[in-house]
Amino acid sequence: MSIRSHNFVKDEFYHIYIHSIEDLKIFPKKRDYERFLTLMFAANNKGEIPRLERHSGLNLAWDIVTGKVKLEEPLIDIVCFCLMPTHFHLLLRERKDGNISKYLHRILLSHSKYINIKYERRGHLFESKFNSKHVDTNGYLLTLSSYIHKNPKDLPDWKDKEDKYQWSSYQDFINQNRWNNLLSKNIIIDQFKNNKEYKNFVEENYQNIDSNLNLT
Repeated sequence: MSIRSHNFVKDEFYHIYIHSIEDLKIFPKKRDYERFLTLMFAANNKGEIPRLERHSGLNLAWDIVTGKVKLEEPLIDIVCFCLMPTHFHLLLRERKDGNISKYLHRILLSHSKYINIKYERRGHLFESKFNSKHVDTNGYLLTLSSYIHKNPKDLPDWKDKEDKYQWSSYQDFINQNRWNNLLSKNIIIDQFKNNKEYKNFVEENYQNIDSNLNLT
């Protein structure tokens, strides 16, 4: 996967959309979702990634949240996310030129190796090119968060229950934030009177993004 060709500028926001090749499931089992969630947060630091295989479920993620495991300074700000069976969305802010590229290289390489070893497969897991969209206005930022958080609507068991989907940050926006300062939700949620107002915004605005991820 080519990452270097994408130019990410300090303090700017970007929508990252990454899809598997041939619609392969990138999270075949619950444990795979848990590991990737943990990886998302554990890889977001200037130091080494903690050894994920030494922890089960989300235990390492909780240890990072509570401070039992210390990480170095974050590479990027994770604003919101949604993990789907064949793809995932991230809304990120660049903290220093080159950090988003470094972060994506880390998580994609780690997850690809993990899936290939676990399921005895070979070859690429993700498409060679991925979408990265510069979020150039605050209106786009807010509407994009609603689009990302409503993604599970396309899954049969989750339509109209997207705020309960555990592999998304939606529930962290409208309920208690599971990830504490690992998730920079205040960038968005502080622009609303309360969590209910944000939920209403999501329900009313998620369709205002077209197939090319532009505002309509």
